[in-house]
Amino acid sequence: MTMSRTAARDALTSLVREHVGEGRPLTLRVFAERAIDPKTGTTISKSTAGNLVTGSRIKITPEILGAIAAGLDVPLRRVQAAAAEQYVGLVLRDPAEN
Repeated sequence: MTMSRTAARDALTSLVREHVGEGRPLTLRVFAERAIDPKTGTTISKSTAGNLVTGSRIKITPEILGAIAAGLDVPLRRVQAAAAEQYVGLVLRDPAEN
């Protein structure tokens, strides 16, 4: 299965939108409050959380990705893969999917 170019460009945004917003499990405020990287304590602001939902570019660091994963309560690897697709165009596939 191949991912469309648009889907790859929006992979992290789509992941965040699955969890955050009206009719979703998390509000923007709750997501931002929960988004704390467990290794470093790095947090994201409500503004950054909003930028993730709208698809605006943000500065990506390993610590920010850890915070996003914690805020969404999803595996870090899933957030890393989505960020790689959206920001670099690198599509990572699970080796078990063959």
